[in-house]
Amino acid sequence: MAKNGYWVLDSDLHLMEPPDLYERYLGPAYRHRAPRATYQRPGHYAGWVLEGQLIPPWIRNSEVLQANEELDRQSQRVMAEGWACQFDAASSLRAMDAEGIDVAVMFRTSASMLVSMDSLEPDYALALCRAFNNWVADYCQENPERLKATAIVPQHDPQLAAQEACRAVEELGAVGIILLPMPVSGKHVHDQEFDVLWAELQRLGVPVCFHGTSGAVSKDYIGARLVGHPGYRTLSHASVFPLELMLAMGSMVLGGVLERFPHLKVAFLEGNCSWLPWWLYRLDDQWEKFGTGQSFQLQEKPSTYFLRQCFISMDADEHLAADMLKRLGDDNVVFSTDYPHPDSAFPHAVENLLALEEIPPQSKRKILWDNCARLYGLD
Repeated sequence: MAKNGYWVLDSDLHLMEPPDLYERYLGPAYRHRAPRATYQRPGHYAGWVLEGQLIPPWIRNSEVLQANEELDRQSQRVMAEGWACQFDAASSLRAMDAEGIDVAVMFRTSASMLVSMDSLEPDYALALCRAFNNWVADYCQENPERLKATAIVPQHDPQLAAQEACRAVEELGAVGIILLPMPVSGKHVHDQEFDVLWAELQRLGVPVCFHGTSGAVSKDYIGARLVGHPGYRTLSHASVFPLELMLAMGSMVLGGVLERFPHLKVAFLEGNCSWLPWWLYRLDDQWEKFGTGQSFQLQEKPSTYFLRQCFISMDADEHLAADMLKRLGDDNVVFSTDYPHPDSAFPHAVENLLALEEIPPQSKRKILWDNCARLYGLD
């Protein structure tokens, strides 16, 4: 298809889970505890209830809903066909055509919010992940050449996470594994018990993709400290996506994960990229000052690990990314439209990126296709 001569591979086009997903896909052992949609609407708009907890926790907060109102109204107008079809696979493909997207890697919306609950038993968290993973695999069968599945895994138990990653990739065809960037059940991703997951992903050759959410309920979620205070929705949405990614990146680099697993690919998605030069400078600076006293040693500067193994996504209108590209190069940047979330620039996201005159054509080509194909191992 090619948009203005550019092939486009969306690094994380979003799914909007149907309200009956868990009724249809959750295993019988846990069906009586299935997340319940309180509204017959897709994705986080369903207002799920899990173990008595409303998820996302702001779904009935009048102040948040008022802040969301204009974007929600706009998205229901611009994405009317998707809304009418509950964002099924056929409507997503038509939206991709309208935007100029050739291939999309499909990411969850509310499914990770549900498994961000610290108190879930690991086996139940696994069952919730399996239900979503089976559903998205079926979803992508509408057009497997253009729709590529990703899977979620239970961060409550890294051994179970590794097992589900293996099943999702080898049996369901997932091209990546999504993790929440914040700790879940008190477990940080650079804790050594996660090495079983990193070893499995390195063997499978698929990336781990850190992607935040605006509706997590983990006690360690940055957004939790802002609840009930002025400007909660705007401040939370502005901060949690980049800040959680910064911390996850710090864990993977300074925590020695990329030193131990030199062939593991890692993506940091939907949190901007313009901050990256400063953050890598900060990680390099702090390792130089304190790293020699750590219980383990890195053989390279922190920034070297990022440039060797990691990818980061830029927003369609992120003109400040041009400075980042000048400083760090264009080999590690991918692109996402964020369709069908209400703050997406759909159907003009690709056009917006192409209009950024500060970014040269050869870099746009790499960002829109080459780098993302390399990240996910796609031709």
